[in-house]
Amino acid sequence: MESKKRKVIAIVGPTASGKTGIGVKLAKEFNGEIISADSRQVYCGLDIGTGKDLEEYSGIKYHMIDIANPEEKMTLFDYLPKARKAIEEIFSRGKIPIIVGGTGLYIQGLVEGFELEPKKTVISTPLELRVEKPFVKDFSANARDDSVQYSREQLDSLTIQQLNNILRKIDPEKSDKVDKKNRHRLIRAIELAQEGVKPTKKRPDFEVLQIGIDIPRKELHERIDRRVDERFKRGMLEETRTLLGQGISADWLLNLGLEYRVITEFLLRMASLFYCSIADLPPKNNKVMKQWSNEFENMRQVLKFRIHQFARRQMTWFRRFPEINWLSDYKDIKRFAKIFLEH
Repeated sequence: MESKKRKVIAIVGPTASGKTGIGVKLAKEFNGEIISADSRQVYCGLDIGTGKDLEEYSGIKYHMIDIANPEEKMTLFDYLPKARKAIEEIFSRGKIPIIVGGTGLYIQGLVEGFELEPKKTVISTPLELRVEKPFVKDFSANARDDSVQYSREQLDSLTIQQLNNILRKIDPEKSDKVDKKNRHRLIRAIELAQEGVKPTKKRPDFEVLQIGIDIPRKELHERIDRRVDERFKRGMLEETRTLLGQGISADWLLNLGLEYRVITEFLLRMASLFYCSIADLPPKNNKVMKQWSNEFENMRQVLKFRIHQFARRQMTWFRRFPEINWLSDYKDIKRFAKIFLEH
């Protein structure tokens, strides 16, 4: 007798498209559990700005949320083993794993089976025997030889152009493929090259139905704007200030992008403008409160615009994959899921 096929559903799409709500509905309909595929929701304490909205799960078990502390290393290849373990646990309970998220690379890594394997040709000196040389910011053509091992601290101090220069020298093939403007991915690509490993694909032993949430752009932008306003009412500004007050690096928050980047930039600028600490913001002086209010409103509009841009980039990413079924009506989504699970 043929063994029962292992099946996974993935709900993808841009931010504010309603993915979580749909994932939860499907989980209730088909006895499922949620696997979050969001690169920022993995961090504890980043709740409002990442839109965890845990109350929305209403009793449905979820995974891959709050699994790391702020500033803890959590790359795609740190995420994947944990997410795969959660998927296996869900299968073991006889339930359906439902992947929900907007971090395209995380979803792609799960459904296509990304792995790390040793390179056929690696730097000749074993990693554990390399001696870290004094760090000199010289990126001329002959500045780096194969025995240099760059630390994360050193890489963090470099410009985007310098990171691109290093990656081009140590892994030209990867340099042609990586997002040349994404600091985090450039640094991780350099680290992987130094470790002598490369990403490969190993087909997962389960079938996947991918459903993309299709929503008109105007409606999506309106949802984004409403959500930004709601999050500020819930305390998103205060959440960011609390993280900084707990000693979380401003640079780390800036590198997270979107809400945390824009708000951190705002708080740093206001603290400098009013000659006070971030903890003392907003100013109590009535004479400067109007300026604070104007600056805050400008920041809020900038944030909305940045999230509109981000949503467009997400859609550009997801539209590359013909296997994604773009649907807007929940009845159609439910019908697709039912057919997939029954056959």
